[in-house]
Order: sequence, then structure tokens, then C-alpha cells
Amino acid sequence: MSEIPAGLQPDSGRRTFEKILFQVEEAIFSKDLAAGDRLPPERELDARFQVSRASVREALRVLEALGLVRVRRGADNGARLLERPTNALEPLFRFHFALHHVSLDNLVEFRMVIESWSAESAAALHLDEHLDKAASAVTEMEVEDLDIGSFLSHDLQFHLAIARASGNPLAPLVLEGSRGAIEKAMLEGALRVADWPPVRRRLRREHRAILDAVLTGQGRAASRYMSRHIGQFYEESLSARKPGQ
Repeated sequence: MSEIPAGLQPDSGRRTFEKILFQVEEAIFSKDLAAGDRLPPERELDARFQVSRASVREALRVLEALGLVRVRRGADNGARLLERPTNALEPLFRFHFALHHVSLDNLVEFRMVIESWSAESAAALHLDEHLDKAASAVTEMEVEDLDIGSFLSHDLQFHLAIARASGNPLAPLVLEGSRGAIEKAMLEGALRVADWPPVRRRLRREHRAILDAVLTGQGRAASRYMSRHIGQFYEESLSARKPGQ
């Protein structure tokens, strides 16, 4: 079990559990803690920090909500820093969209910037593991008589695979974080289209063109195709909105 420095840093502007979080963060940066390490038991933490057990548990709940630790009750369990953290951005983004802090236009612009860059980077790096998954998603989309929900699921898997192929872990992290909002916008957009089959055929061609450009190392073309692909889909779906929507 790795060590966390004893005592809390004096800071009147932070609540007690926030000070505990800060100490854990400092321990990670100083390499006293690493992914896979187990945190000291609650009774040891409250004695070390000279705080209440409730404050320690609140800090652990926050770390768990952020997807950074797994907490298991019992003498031989406790809290452990995850080697593969879950993505805490997804519920955060979902609330921002639900509360209209972020608009659909913001989402479209965000996707065009991140994903066009991802496509160009993927073409340069050519990471086969992720590009194989992108190709598999395109193949699944080309199956005839695929329902809208299944088609859009494979569609999103394609975009996530390209983001992972960019080599920058932040690209898939933020894209997965906004996944709920993207899925909702895509489904609503597809359902607004009066004649879905021609749109589906065009989307298949566009995904195939993006993939081919990435696989052949044509980064600028892949970036351009990606940006146009995202923009056109949302432009069509928005123009199909009924008055008052």
C-alpha cells in the first residue's frame, strides 16, 4: 500500500473532503500513489488527516463518482485506484446538454473540429488495431435492412475507432464523454429525415470514403471528408425540423 502524506494543507477556501482529494492528487503526482494501488483504510485516513470519517467517505464517494477508484466494503477491500478509469465526462456532458448550457450547434462544431483532426492524425499513424475496428463498423453499416438504431450504433463505433486511432487519448475521451448527447442528436436527426434509405446509402459511402482516405494515408482528404460528413448530416436533420421544435 502506497503512502499519502499526513495532515492537510492549510486552505480555508476548500471544504474538508476537497482537501483530502487534493492530498490524494498530490500523492499521485509525486508517484507515492499509482494506478492499481489501494488507498489506506478509512480509519487510517481519518486519523492521518485528523478529520471525521464522514469527510473521508465523502472524498471516496467523489473519487468513485469520477471513475477513479473502486470502493469495496470490508476489512480486506477498501478503495483502489483503477488502472482503467471510467469516463466521468459522460454524465457531466449529459447534464450540460439537458440544461441547455451546450447547444446542438456547439456539439456539431465540436465534433467537426475534433473528428476532422482525428481523421488526419489516424491517416498519419495508421494504428491497425483501431482501424480494423473502424473497418468492421463500416462493414456492419453496409448490411441491408439494418434498422436506424443499429445503424447509428455502428456509426458511432466507427467515429470512436477513428478517434482512438488518432493516438491522442483525449480525443476518444471527450468523444465518449459526449456520447449520450451525440446518440440523442443522431437519432432525433435520423427520425426527422423524411426518406431515410437514400440518406443511409449516402452515409455508407461517406464512411467508406473517410476510411479509405485514412487507410491510404490521405490525411487532408480524410479530414475534409469527415468535416463535410458531420456537417451535412446535422444540416439535413435541422432543416427537417418541424416548426416549434
